[in-house]
Amino acid sequence: MLAIPKAPGVRPASRPAEDERASWPAALELELGRRAGKTRLRHARHHGPLRVQRPFHPEPDGAAHVVVLHPPAGLVGGDRLTVRARVDDGARALLTTTGAGKVYRTAGARAAMETELAVGEGADLEHVPQEAVVFEGADARLTTRVALAAGARFCGWEVVCLGRPACGEGFARGALHLAFEIGREGHPLFVERGRVEGGAPMLDAAWGLWGRPAFGTMVATEGEPTAVREALAAAHPEARAAVTRVSGLTVVRALGRDGTHVRSILEVARHVVRDAWSRPRVDPAIWRS
Repeated sequence: MLAIPKAPGVRPASRPAEDERASWPAALELELGRRAGKTRLRHARHHGPLRVQRPFHPEPDGAAHVVVLHPPAGLVGGDRLTVRARVDDGARALLTTTGAGKVYRTAGARAAMETELAVGEGADLEHVPQEAVVFEGADARLTTRVALAAGARFCGWEVVCLGRPACGEGFARGALHLAFEIGREGHPLFVERGRVEGGAPMLDAAWGLWGRPAFGTMVATEGEPTAVREALAAAHPEARAAVTRVSGLTVVRALGRDGTHVRSILEVARHVVRDAWSRPRVDPAIWRS
């Protein structure tokens, strides 16, 4: 069984203080492995309001599309969600969510969402949750750690919308802490930490978010940067997006008018990664429902 180590060489995110511990903890643990030509859910255990649907198999290679459900559909201060998933050697899986996650304003305690993923030798994993909407006045920590074995392939993103643009709500107060870490065989490849303060100058500055309420980062083990740039230019010529290659990973960053807009930009980049994997451009059905 493939363990889920912390991203090597990286200090884990600090534990919340005593008065910030989860008021409604929830945890989900998954293991997916290949059997009889398909990737199947070998193990699933949950605690609290986190569930998983029965995997779908819409692809000819038997890849499992797994939808994670959080029935409350939002976090309040003190809530803590933890998702741990393993994809065993040679298996292929995609993890997504039923809809946008929400982090509501807090009276003082911090909400936390932690995701830990392990991808076995020769396995593929896409971690493509729908966007997180961080309400004005929220205090949240979002952490994703990925451990890759030899030959493992990964494509994943985090998409955040600050406030609710459709309601005229910005992010004049609140705080968001982000951590996205990827390692392979004991070596860190991508380590990113971020902190967004409500009302900070960077929300409007050209060196920051340029006045856009939503932003996203996609990281993939494949995807030639020039091909990604050309695809983005063709599909979203107006997009504020950048593509780089770092430590053998393709990194795509995008700004947008809301979370759906940013995710639509990253979906184009994801299709290029799938082309590089010689896999069809199949999207999770839940995205269009």
